[in-house]
Amino acid sequence: MFVRLLTEEEQIQKLQDYYKNHGLVIIGFNDSQGVNTTSTFFKKGLLEALAAKLKTGQLDPKVINAFSLLMNKTEHIDYFLNSNVNVEEIKRSQVYSAVSAFRKVMRSVGLPEFLGDVAYFYKFIYPIKKEDQNLHLTTTLKEANEPSIIYSSGVNNLMREVKNNPFTIVKDYQNRQVTPNYNYTLKKAQDPKVLGRVIDGIDRNFDHILSINPTTDIFALGAYVPRALQSEGMRVFRNLILEYNEKLEQLCDQYRISYIDTEFIGRRYNKSISNFHISSEGHKRLATEIIDAMYERKFSRSSNQEFEPHIYSVTEHGASNIADAAGRDCERSMQDAESKTDPYEQKIAYDIASEHLAEAKVFHKVYKKMQKK
Repeated sequence: MFVRLLTEEEQIQKLQDYYKNHGLVIIGFNDSQGVNTTSTFFKKGLLEALAAKLKTGQLDPKVINAFSLLMNKTEHIDYFLNSNVNVEEIKRSQVYSAVSAFRKVMRSVGLPEFLGDVAYFYKFIYPIKKEDQNLHLTTTLKEANEPSIIYSSGVNNLMREVKNNPFTIVKDYQNRQVTPNYNYTLKKAQDPKVLGRVIDGIDRNFDHILSINPTTDIFALGAYVPRALQSEGMRVFRNLILEYNEKLEQLCDQYRISYIDTEFIGRRYNKSISNFHISSEGHKRLATEIIDAMYERKFSRSSNQEFEPHIYSVTEHGASNIADAAGRDCERSMQDAESKTDPYEQKIAYDIASEHLAEAKVFHKVYKKMQKK
């Protein structure tokens, strides 16, 4: 266990001195743990808080924020890297993804879908800069000297696998004798193959990232148990999150990646029954934990990866390639749905197909917007 011997200010000073000569690239992948969705959305999120701590007159970290409310699964990281998407495409997708996610929330709570268009305010959170079109994700990662990736992905894959909707899970439990929702989720949560598929997706992400640049420092965020899963009947889901963290930490050990426990942050900074996300103060606290881990990698243990990189192909097709990939996912899910005989399982497969269709629409919209420039 790492024991802090220096103050945070002293750690930051040493990290600033370390990076000032060759610069620091920070990339955030990719789930909503890195998105501020609370009423203080206008305040700094995780990556902004981290960069602000490290910034000096001699060091201005380059940040690529790929956290998203929709493109938040492990396969989406592969799509982004394979397509060498540029930062303008990422930002436009974040705004359109927020709108798509908010519309889904409105449908879930029985409100008119168009109310989700309020999420267009995210364009003020992800302002497009002139240079964004020429800043490409995979190229930046490849050319950077010891870049840092703040990795938070896999939990949304797990939620999709077990059909765990944070807005309805407690109600599903209460109605478990009437509807199949809760019992289906319970069955999936107890199937070890489900978690295995999620961890395999994270494994592919780690492999691809380190193949692009073996000097990358990856800081993988564990999951916390949100307040919504601390009520009656939720023990099996709490246990699933704990098992997920255990498997993730084991995978990090294999790659010599820094695993960051976020459980205490979730307990302190997630107070909502319906919102799984931490507050802006939680993002600041998480940035402090990452500073600890960065310092440990650079000054308290070897950061060299024991990794044999392989050739990783990149298409350079950006948003168009991502739209096509999501479209293929939609087609596969439709075929899966048509093969189901159980009505509820068929509905779930169609719901997943709808998610993929929303993803394809987001990036088709991004592509059309970029073509007009």
